[in-house]
Amino acid sequence: MESIDVDGTPFSVHMDRAVKLRSLQTRHERLKYDAFPSFYANTIFPNDDVSNARRLGQFDERLAAANRMKEEGNSAFHNDRPRDALKKYEMAASVFRFLKNTNLEWKSQGIMDRFITEVEYECKSVEERRELDRFLVSCYNNMALASCRINYFSLAVEACDCAIAIDGRNDKALYLRSRARIGPKSSGAHEETMAWNDLLKALEINSDNREAKRLLHRLGDDMKKQRAKEKIAFGGLFDRGALCDPRVLQERNEAGRKLVEQDELDSRQQDITLGRQLTQLYEERGMKKQKERIEQSLKYETEATEERSLLSETDFRSPTTRMVLDAKHMGVDLTDPQTVEILEKLKAAGDLELA
Repeated sequence: MESIDVDGTPFSVHMDRAVKLRSLQTRHERLKYDAFPSFYANTIFPNDDVSNARRLGQFDERLAAANRMKEEGNSAFHNDRPRDALKKYEMAASVFRFLKNTNLEWKSQGIMDRFITEVEYECKSVEERRELDRFLVSCYNNMALASCRINYFSLAVEACDCAIAIDGRNDKALYLRSRARIGPKSSGAHEETMAWNDLLKALEINSDNREAKRLLHRLGDDMKKQRAKEKIAFGGLFDRGALCDPRVLQERNEAGRKLVEQDELDSRQQDITLGRQLTQLYEERGMKKQKERIEQSLKYETEATEERSLLSETDFRSPTTRMVLDAKHMGVDLTDPQTVEILEKLKAAGDLELA
């Protein structure tokens, strides 16, 4: 079948652009929908199997249909098809929990929050509620497991959150959430701490959870190694009392200031060296004006560098007799402690220039 072109552009491309434009225009009207986990947001588009299962009136019939989907997911997972498994678990849970769009014109108008209704099966007895909760928790845990397999760690955390919202004492969900938190390579101390807390709670609930024990030991070792690396990298920075000792802080600030000053001095020396090389080059090529301009700049730069070097070596707290006399001639009293303190602060800040 030949594709239809509109002004030389395939019709399918125009349609794709129109859909994207519509999505952008209605984005502010679907903030709640966009915030849902994908496995829940997708329930607004049920396939025939899910739609038929939702129509079943009896709880046992509906649960049996959902269980078949879940078992298909288990089969896919064991056959190394985690994406297919994730889809099946999503379908199974959506038999009882799903989103419904009441806007019949949504295809042309887009999905909007005000037309979305959250639907959950109403259990007729406490036993039904317990059985459904167990089923949903198992679906969400399986979603988390499949998501971890394909490195969808944030989705796994969301699935575990749903499981824990139903059963806060489900040690498997807590274990899986801790595993998902530290799964990404970008995870750091914050994620490790949250994972650690989840594992402790999981073991508090079920001390026989071997997976949680192994992960807790591994996480503990990783955290120790990281602390050891930080100690080596930062030296004695984290030694007790080091950060609180004013003398240590003053010494470090002084050392840092001297390093900055030296870097600036080295940079200026490099500029002067380059300027001299340019002067020689311009002279060889007979470029008199360019040479004079560079020489003038060199003169100012050399004088400024010498002044800064002299200033950095000046100790106003221990002035020589010549310094005291010269300062007095300029109206500055170097025997006055307050004046000396101000001069030292100005020197440290780099705001003091020689007259």
